[in-house]
Amino acid sequence: MDEHIDDDTLTDATEGAAPKHDSRREIIEAAAQCFMLKGLDKATMDDIADVLGATKGRVYHHFRSKNAIYFAVYRQAMQYCFDAITPLISLDTSSISKLELMAHAHARVMMDTLPYQRSIRLGVEVYLRGSTTEAERAVLRELITLRNDYENLYREVLRAGVAQGELDVPSIEIASRALMGALNGLVDWYRIRPDQSEGERDALARALAHAVVHGTTA
Repeated sequence: MDEHIDDDTLTDATEGAAPKHDSRREIIEAAAQCFMLKGLDKATMDDIADVLGATKGRVYHHFRSKNAIYFAVYRQAMQYCFDAITPLISLDTSSISKLELMAHAHARVMMDTLPYQRSIRLGVEVYLRGSTTEAERAVLRELITLRNDYENLYREVLRAGVAQGELDVPSIEIASRALMGALNGLVDWYRIRPDQSEGERDALARALAHAVVHGTTA
């Protein structure tokens, strides 16, 4: 793993002029594809440049290291999740209906942004078992906090459901982890099929959401 952490990993990627923003996003997109195909530990800056169809110099112009790109991929992956789920929190509906809507939206994000989601899943494992610098650990802790904030959105709905008598959940923590584990597990078995229609993809997401929220009860 590269040791240098780009300062940009601690700030939002939308800073700067539009062309710079677009170029950064293109690099992040290419990196997500590359990390998914080769794994974080084996992918190189050259590989990312090849997927991007550009020179390595263009990549280094925006990111000083592979680690910096990985953290940007992680942050963007989480942003996709927040963007999909946050509008559902204020819906005037039952907690169990809201939970199913959130699970469906999350499943769609997993499928629609699969390279990002699979990359961060594989990348965290690399960091947890490998040698890291303090700077890397600090950024990873910040991103894990972001992930926990996201999961807290589900815990709040679970708590509301219990308080309203809609849900019987002995442990909010265990229930939320089981829910997220089942939904996030999609990235391990789902495969992008060029012939899969939008309707088929959505039906799969709805079926998974129903299964994780309602289980196998009649």
